[in-house]
Amino acid sequence: MKSSQVTAKECLASEVGLFSRRRPVDDLPARIAGFWLWWEQSGRSQAERTITGDLTAEDFAENMTRSLHAVGDLSWELAPGKVTKHLLVITPEGQAPKRALARRMIAAAPAADQSWSFTDTRPPVGDPESVTLGVEGAPEVRFADVSVSARRVGARFDVSVHHPEFASLPHEARQTITMLALDAALGEIATELWVGDIKVSDVPPLDGFGLSALRSVITDHAASWTNADGAPGWVMLEGETPQGPVLATAQVPLHPATAPTFETHVALTLPYAYRTERGYPAEESLEALRAAEDRLSAALGPNGRLVAHQSCAGQRTLHYYVDNTVPGVLDLIREVARSWGEGRASVIDTPDPAWNSTAHLRQ
Repeated sequence: MKSSQVTAKECLASEVGLFSRRRPVDDLPARIAGFWLWWEQSGRSQAERTITGDLTAEDFAENMTRSLHAVGDLSWELAPGKVTKHLLVITPEGQAPKRALARRMIAAAPAADQSWSFTDTRPPVGDPESVTLGVEGAPEVRFADVSVSARRVGARFDVSVHHPEFASLPHEARQTITMLALDAALGEIATELWVGDIKVSDVPPLDGFGLSALRSVITDHAASWTNADGAPGWVMLEGETPQGPVLATAQVPLHPATAPTFETHVALTLPYAYRTERGYPAEESLEALRAAEDRLSAALGPNGRLVAHQSCAGQRTLHYYVDNTVPGVLDLIREVARSWGEGRASVIDTPDPAWNSTAHLRQ
């Protein structure tokens, strides 16, 4: 069991109605379908002609960007595939509000074949230190010359990244090189999940090491916080609030990249009748709370996930994230609230693609 101080927003949720307004219907599925129709009819051929040199990269980039931006503000790149010849990456560039869109784009992609596969995350490079970047107006940047220092803070590492050419490059170029170097070493998702603050340094760190060593550190660290199948682990937290002691458990990593299409936060608050001296649920109520949690998790299935819960002063708030594009998903949670037998339950649902509502529980 790990324990640390919780900075809780509050432990008691305000009572609200169990129903909210119906959201407008979007034409997103049609726009996504339109992009993949363009890809099948023209884009794929253009990409292959660009790779062979029969079409200029500038012409393809213009067509590709225009077609992709008709769906949303996403980025893209072509790369060698691991199991296919080519890989098309459609990425939100680390921007949480866009990650669900990127994931839905890939879910609607054509089936992979020998030539093409598709992903919404930039994969790590086999040997990150073999990469060389061409930087306009400056010498080439060799990732073999990158040095990194890392300091563990909670479940993540704050890193400082240095390259000898940084001193002669503008700030934006240094930032871009830093992010590309981290993505090359770790992949886009691992960078989001396990790297915290990122500092660009003109001075080499005293305890610096290369990108391959950073990959080893992060890989071992991630394995210690996740289950054998890669699913997030859990941590127990305890702290104090004006309402009294608060006990919480939370998923680690608690990050939207673990479930990109779960963009709606739902706080289900269940009052419990039997409590300990510290205000936590006693055994009589704990059994009912666990049963409600299990019932709801089974009902939601692949369309939602419990990521944390916190207990304080006779109330437990269950923090779910759900895919609100699935019809009826919120009704499943409201039904559990209606049937709760130890007091008046409440349900609050909020659009939250960045998972800010649970940031106070993030390690």
